[in-house]
Amino acid sequence: MAKEEILLVKDLHTYFESPRGTIRAIQNFSLSLSKKQVLGIIGESGAGKTTIGLSIMRLLGMDGHIETGTVHLEKQDILSLPEAEMRSIRGKDISMTFENSSSILNPSDSVGDQIRETIRIHTNLTYKESNELTLQSLNEIGMQNARKVMDMQPRELSAGACQKVMLVMSTILQPKVLIADEITRNLDIITQAQISDHFRRRISKTDISTLLLTNDPGILAQLADTVIVIYKGRKLEQAPIQEIFKRPMHPYTFQLLRPMENRKLKTMRSESIDESVDPDMCPLVAKCQRAISKCRTSEMPQDTDINGHHQVACYNPISVAID
Repeated sequence: MAKEEILLVKDLHTYFESPRGTIRAIQNFSLSLSKKQVLGIIGESGAGKTTIGLSIMRLLGMDGHIETGTVHLEKQDILSLPEAEMRSIRGKDISMTFENSSSILNPSDSVGDQIRETIRIHTNLTYKESNELTLQSLNEIGMQNARKVMDMQPRELSAGACQKVMLVMSTILQPKVLIADEITRNLDIITQAQISDHFRRRISKTDISTLLLTNDPGILAQLADTVIVIYKGRKLEQAPIQEIFKRPMHPYTFQLLRPMENRKLKTMRSESIDESVDPDMCPLVAKCQRAISKCRTSEMPQDTDINGHHQVACYNPISVAID
C-alpha cells in the first residue's frame, strides 16, 4: 500500500541577497515526506539545512527569496498562499523548532504565556484548559519544576530548558509536519537523551511527520527512518537509515558517516583548497578524489535510482558495502 504523502517539496531554489552579491543557498532540492515518517537531512554547518526549513515555513526574512519550486502540504501549495493564510497554519499544521531557542523565545514573556498564546491562536480552548495542557506537556518532556517554569522567563532558564520549551511549543498542537532543527546540539548528554526520548515517544504516539535537520550522525541513527545528505544546498544521496550507514554510495556521504573508514578509502581531500566551481557542476568536484573527467566537464548528475529506495547524484559512486 502506498504511503500517504504529507509534504512534497519540488525543485526548490532559494537565494539570499548580500553586499557581496547573490548567494544561491538551495539548488534544485526535492523531497517527499510521508505520514509518521522521520526524514533526516544531514550536512555540515552551512550546507543549507536550516534554509530548507525556513523556505518551507516561508520565514526567510527580507534578504531571502524562493526563486522557483513548489511546497505542497498535503495537496495545498503553501508557497502561493497569502501571508495571512500562511500564518494560520504555522504552528498548527506545520511547525519548526530552532537550534538557538534561547534567542527565538520572547525574553520578556513567561514560558506559560508563550505556550498558551500558541494554543489560543489556533484553538478554542479555555485559559484553564490551555494551562493544563501546557503543564502536562512540560512534564512529559522531563521539565523539572514544570509549574514553576511556566511563570519564569526564558532568560532565567538554561539552554537545555529553553530547547524543551521550544519543542513543547512546536508539538503541543500535534502539527501534521514538524521541522526539527538541531534539537540536541550544544546540550549536555542528559538533556540530549531526555529530548531524544521525548521526541521518539511523541512521534510514535501521534501522526506527526518530521523533517529532522542535523549534522550529527548519532541523532540520525537514533531517530530517523530515511536520510537525505546535502552539501552546499544540493542533494547528494537519499536512502533508508540502515542502508545509508551500511552502504553509503556518494563519496561525501562516506566521509560524513564513516570517517574512520574514509581514512583508508580516501574519498575526499582534507586539505583546504579552492572550491570555486561552475554552479551547475557538482560542488565537490575540486575535493573529491573519485572525480572522473565527466565530473569536471558535465553538469551535476540527476539522482540515479539504485534499487527503488536508494538514490545518489554521482558519476562515480562507491559500489561496495561496508561491514
